[in-house]
Amino acid sequence: MKKYFISAAVCLLFVCAVVIGIRVSAQTESVGNALPSPNLVISQVQMGGAANANDEFIEIHNNGADPVDLLNHRVVYRSASGTNDVGPMAVWATSTIIQPGQYMLIAATSYDGGISPDKVYDPTVCACSMSATGGGVAIRFGDSNTGTVLDSVAWGSATNIFIEGTTTPAPGNDNSKARALNGCQDSDNNSADFATLTPAAARNTSTTPVTCSGGGTTLFGALVAAPTSGNPGSTTLLVMTVIPATTPPSTGITVTGNLTQIGGSATQTFFDNGTNGDVTPGDNKFSYLATVDAATAPGLKQLSATATDAQARNVISNASFTVNGTLPNEDPLILGNPSGATANIANENNYLMVKGAYSMSYNRSRNIPNWSAWRLDSSWIGSANSGNFAPDTSLPAGWYQVTPTDYSEPIYDRGHMCPSGDRTITQPINDQTYLMTNIIPQLPANNQGPWVDFELYCRTLAAQGNEIYIFSGGVGNHTTIGASQDPDKRVVVPTLTWKVVLVMPNGNDDLTRASVRSTRAFGVIMSNVSITQASPWRNYRTTVDAVEYLTGYDFFNQIPKNTQEIIERRRDRL
Repeated sequence: MKKYFISAAVCLLFVCAVVIGIRVSAQTESVGNALPSPNLVISQVQMGGAANANDEFIEIHNNGADPVDLLNHRVVYRSASGTNDVGPMAVWATSTIIQPGQYMLIAATSYDGGISPDKVYDPTVCACSMSATGGGVAIRFGDSNTGTVLDSVAWGSATNIFIEGTTTPAPGNDNSKARALNGCQDSDNNSADFATLTPAAARNTSTTPVTCSGGGTTLFGALVAAPTSGNPGSTTLLVMTVIPATTPPSTGITVTGNLTQIGGSATQTFFDNGTNGDVTPGDNKFSYLATVDAATAPGLKQLSATATDAQARNVISNASFTVNGTLPNEDPLILGNPSGATANIANENNYLMVKGAYSMSYNRSRNIPNWSAWRLDSSWIGSANSGNFAPDTSLPAGWYQVTPTDYSEPIYDRGHMCPSGDRTITQPINDQTYLMTNIIPQLPANNQGPWVDFELYCRTLAAQGNEIYIFSGGVGNHTTIGASQDPDKRVVVPTLTWKVVLVMPNGNDDLTRASVRSTRAFGVIMSNVSITQASPWRNYRTTVDAVEYLTGYDFFNQIPKNTQEIIERRRDRL
C-alpha cells in the first residue's frame, strides 16, 4: 500500500474557494497514513555490488493504465532508522512522461550494469549511498520530507517510515529486490511483493513495457482524478479503469467511491453508462463527476474507489486531490477585520462567517450582515449564475434563518452585499452569494441604479489587471420586513448602504506593498430611502474616513498607520 505522508500547512482563514494556484497539505507525516496507488511503483532496487559498494540503482515502473508526468516527483533514500530524506537520487523539474508499463532506471555513477540508466546520481554528492543491510527508498510527489509518498520499499534492518507492511530481506551484493509480476504485484507488503533477483537485471525506458492487467485470477483497477486540484465548489472527474479477471471471468463489476474527504458520500456509485461524467458506456471505465463541497478545508485529500465483481474479488485504488487553500493575498481580511468580528456565537451581533466566496460579520438582532468582504480580480469571473436565493443553514443552532419569502414586500430588492457578478467562476461559488446572510433589503432605485453601476466599475478595474479589496454593508434602521411578526424574525431595512474599496495592481504580498503611490482607496454612501436610479455612482463617492465615521469601523487597519491614514483621507478623483 502506498503511503501518503502529508506535510502540515496553515491557512490563515478558511476561505477555501479562492482561485489561486497554491497547494497546501493537511496532515502530519505518519507511518499509519497508508493508502494504495495503482500508478508509480518502485519495481527494483540494488543496494551495492561486490566490487563497488556504490554499484546501485533504483528502477521505477508505471503500473497504472494512464501515462504519468514525473514533473515535481523525486526519488529519495532514508537510512535504516533515518528520520530525514537524503538525496534526491532523481528529481524531475520539467515534464517527463512515463507510459503505462514503462520502466525507468535511476543509477549511481558507479553502476556497472549493461542497461543504460535514464538518470544518474553521484552518491558522494547527494550523500545518499544506500546501505546493503538496511534502508528504504521512496517516490515522492513534492519536496523531500514533506511531499506525498507515492510508493516506498524498505529492506533488512530498516525501521523508517518507508516500510510497507514488513521489510523485505536484504538481497546481498550484486543482487536486487524486484517486485513480483514484473513490477505489477502490489499487496502493500514489502516482504510479500519483493523477491531477491540473482543477479540483478535492471530495466530502463527502452525495455519492452509490461502493462499491468487483471488477467488470471486478479481484478485490477486504477483511479484517476482530473483535474487533481481545485477550489471548494469546483468539480473533478473521477475515473476508475477496471481490468476484469479472466479465471474465472469477472461479471457484475461495480465501483463505489469514498469521497468523504471532499464532502461527498462514503458509498458513491460510479457509472459506466454514459452518465455522471462517464464518456463511453460499457468500456469498464467507471466515472463520477464529483463536486468539492464549498465547506471543504484546504489540503491534500485522498479519494478511494473499490471495484468489486460478482465473484467476490475486489480491488481498491486511490487518487489524490488538492483543495486549494487561502494564500495571504487571497484572504479578504488580510488588510484588517474592521469590526473585530469573531466566530464566537456569544458575539451574535458581530459574528464572523467565512464562506468560500467571501467573509462577513453577521448581525443576529438585525438578521442582515454588518458587512461582507471579498477580494476581486479577473480570476473570479466566469459565467455561473444561479439566481436561487436560499436560507443559510450554517448559522448557529437556534438562530433564525432568513428565507426569500421574508422579502415578499415588493418595495425592496434582495440586495447582494458580495455581488453575484463578482463570483461567477463556478456554480457552487456563485450559489454562496445567494445565501440570505449575504443579503439586505435594498431599495430598487439603489440596487438597480448607482449601486450596480459601481459593481460594474469594480469588475472593469479587475479586468484591467487590478485586484480590489471590498467591504459592503448598510447602516441605520429605516423599517423592518419579514413574513413573521415575531421581532426576532424581522429583517432590518438599512437607511444607508455603503461600500469601501482598496485598489492596487495585481501582485503578491498585498499587505506589505500597499503604498501611498500605488494604492487607491475610497468609498460610496447611498440612501436606501430615496435615491435617483439614473444618478451616476460617482455622485456618492466619498473617502474611506467618511465611511469609518458613519459605521464606526476601522478599515484596512493592518496597513502601516501612516499609509492607512493618507489613503483613507484622500479624495478619489478618477
